[in-house]
Amino acid sequence: MNRPKPSFYILSVLMVLMVCFAYWNHFNNPFHFDDEHTIVTNTYIRDIHNIPLFFKDATTFSSLPANQAWRPGISTLDAIDCWIGSKGECMRAGDGVRRDSIHFTEFLHGFGKGPCNTKSDPIPYYYHVHIFIDYLILAFFIYLFALKIYDLAFKNDLNRYIALLTTAVFMLHTGNAETINYIISRSDSDSTLLIMITICAFLYIKGMWRYWLYLIPMFIGFMIKEPTVMVAPILFVYLYLFEEDKSIKQALDIKTDLKIFAKVLPAFLLAIGLFVFSQLQTPDTHSLGGTDRWAYMKTETFVMVHYVSNYFFPFDLSADTDWGLITSIFDHRVIIGTFFILLTLGLAAWASLERKSRPITLGILWFYLALVPTSSVVPFSEVLNDHRVFFPYIGLTMAFVWALFLLYKKYEEAIGAFFFGRPVIYMGIGLFLCAHTYGVRERSKIWSDEALLWKDVTVKSPHNGRGLMNYGLVLMGKGDYKGAMEYYNLAKTEWPYYSYIYVNLGVIYSVQNNPVESEKNFKYALSLNSQNPNCYFYYAIMLKNNNRIPEAQAMIKKGLALSPRHVDLLRFDAELNTSVRDRIESAEKTAKQNPTAENYLNLSLVYYNNSRYLDCVHAAQEAARINPKYDAAYNNICSAYNMLHDWDNAIAAGRKAIEINPANQQAKNNLALSLDAKNRLANAESAAKQKPSPENYLNLSLAYYNEGRYLDCVHACEQALKLKPDYDLAYNNICSAYNMLHDYDNAIAAGKKAVALSPNSQLAKNNLQAAIDGKKGK
Repeated sequence: MNRPKPSFYILSVLMVLMVCFAYWNHFNNPFHFDDEHTIVTNTYIRDIHNIPLFFKDATTFSSLPANQAWRPGISTLDAIDCWIGSKGECMRAGDGVRRDSIHFTEFLHGFGKGPCNTKSDPIPYYYHVHIFIDYLILAFFIYLFALKIYDLAFKNDLNRYIALLTTAVFMLHTGNAETINYIISRSDSDSTLLIMITICAFLYIKGMWRYWLYLIPMFIGFMIKEPTVMVAPILFVYLYLFEEDKSIKQALDIKTDLKIFAKVLPAFLLAIGLFVFSQLQTPDTHSLGGTDRWAYMKTETFVMVHYVSNYFFPFDLSADTDWGLITSIFDHRVIIGTFFILLTLGLAAWASLERKSRPITLGILWFYLALVPTSSVVPFSEVLNDHRVFFPYIGLTMAFVWALFLLYKKYEEAIGAFFFGRPVIYMGIGLFLCAHTYGVRERSKIWSDEALLWKDVTVKSPHNGRGLMNYGLVLMGKGDYKGAMEYYNLAKTEWPYYSYIYVNLGVIYSVQNNPVESEKNFKYALSLNSQNPNCYFYYAIMLKNNNRIPEAQAMIKKGLALSPRHVDLLRFDAELNTSVRDRIESAEKTAKQNPTAENYLNLSLVYYNNSRYLDCVHAAQEAARINPKYDAAYNNICSAYNMLHDWDNAIAAGRKAIEINPANQQAKNNLALSLDAKNRLANAESAAKQKPSPENYLNLSLAYYNEGRYLDCVHACEQALKLKPDYDLAYNNICSAYNMLHDYDNAIAAGKKAVALSPNSQLAKNNLQAAIDGKKGK
């Protein structure tokens, strides 16, 4: 092979400089979207010593249970970049909590202002630098791959330049900006790098090692993202077209097919083994979010048209599209998509008839094979994502550039004869690359700011509830609550069952000091998705801001049960515990140093607000000892005993408070609560004993449930079922009681019977789902 001319090196340097210039404005772009749960709130990636754990425990991948998948390679890269960032700038004394993107908590009272008790926060800059370096390395392997294929197809002096042009077109393509700017999409770019290393190893290594060494980068690549397994069929196509010199017309030659398959059998076996292993490692909580497999497949036919259209005219790029499922096979989009796929596959078959045009065949088949993991039989919640085509676009670029080159060769003499022929072509190539460079910079600007990104989504994907919601969040961050509410309501119209919308509504109502509406939305969000730890986090903040500390702590506990290393939950838990501890210690110190009745009363109130009810009683009793006529102390004693369901002592204390001060309305209310509770339980027991009907036993079970006597609740329901075996409400109460006892197997069994007897009972469905969720979280 002849040595490259100086012009080749000049053009290579120029390409690298253009790529650097195209992405020069993206290095400080913030975290977005799924970066939040995989990086920002994921404690595991903040400690580089957790790297071995990533390979054993898939829950380390994300702070959201539904998104936890076995991708240890990505978590490793994220941990390394976080560690580099901590060495670079995160460890400066006094920095406190560093925030690189807008968080809800910045608009809620008090949280997020104290020092962080975890490792330093990840900084996007270091992630972007690492991803971009890998991107430049990828260019080298794309060039090697393209050059090898072009030489095998049609050896000529221009192949180096055509391979370089192929690399330049791919590296500067505007569509790739969606992947390079979106940090967690390094799973696409870095796995593609390993795919290209794998293929180049297979193409360039000679001898017996050829069929084994290439498996190493394939193995590593799979741990970054699963589509790496498509290396196996791509290598099969390469061998078929070039080493066996066959056209698609000869595809039914079984003997040849088996011969080729034997050469790449290790890759297929490794792919199957890795896939099975990853599925075994993936937690049960993981969900792709898709539902209708066949509707998804029909929709993907037209998605292919969108991807190819965006390749040639990348004006419709969106960070979050609003495409829905197409259910009818007769929908015009399915017909157009199917025809388009058949047409392009027919073009691939036609191009395979001559060896010199087979790079077109390989490129088209590469495109479709690379899309198999996301655009076939496995339904995802989003039917398309513009960052999914990073790997497929390599094949499309090869087919496109090589087709133009063959067209040029066909009319080379005519072009040469025209005085401005070749300069016009060179100028056209330059303008094409410059246009894409401009496109990359513009998309990087969009990704540089949450407001720009989500506004762009609302314009291009106006029916995407998540996009509308996120733009509402941006407006809320700017203090535009009216505008935020408008977008939240639009989002609710588009996606009425998306729990995050109601989380955000809960937040905005909390900010506007409307705790009733806030709590209503938080509860509805949990009814839609009880596995969302973020809901528990923001709900807890609302509770804390309304001085409902024990309830806030309970919410944090539930959130941490789902996501034990959720950064924001851990921070809030530490901050709340510190706040509680300081408040208690301060009240105890004051009461000890100055033992007045008022100070002990205040101490009893602090104990009460933190669910320390017996301590509350003892402090209030000390206040009453100092001042026997202190009706407020007896009121606190009554209230604390109410919380302990000790009705007799509560009644005695309440009566004492009213005896001292007949005008104490709070004491009257607490006493009424004690008497009502005691009478309600006594009446329920008496009714069931005197008239043992299913309804009376059900009422008794509810009374026991409210008392926290859950086993007694179950026994009362069992008595009801003896009298009425098909009593769905009794099974529902049993399910709910067993849920409180964390006996999820018995809860599920009872819940299933309740739903079977009353399929329309939403309460029974909710209790059954809570039992199922509880068992998963065990």
